[in-house]
Amino acid sequence: MKKIFEKMKTYSFWVSLSGAVVVLVTALSKAFGFSVENQVIEDIIMSIAGVLVVLGIVTMPIEENKEKKDQKDEKNDNEEENK
Repeated sequence: MKKIFEKMKTYSFWVSLSGAVVVLVTALSKAFGFSVENQVIEDIIMSIAGVLVVLGIVTMPIEENKEKKDQKDEKNDNEEENK
């Protein structure tokens, strides 16, 4: 159960979930004969995501930060060597 909550704190989970919500709402709107603009759905999702970030529920894990920093450092080293 703890793994589920850890996954819910990642950006990739929320991006995947928001994409699924857009597809679901679009399919339901076609099935029931009404129309919802994708922009409205995206605005709602972005608002919710903003609140989750401000509340500290969604954060970038330290391991991801470290990996990105390491990748950036390697890229900078490679660019300096190529000059």
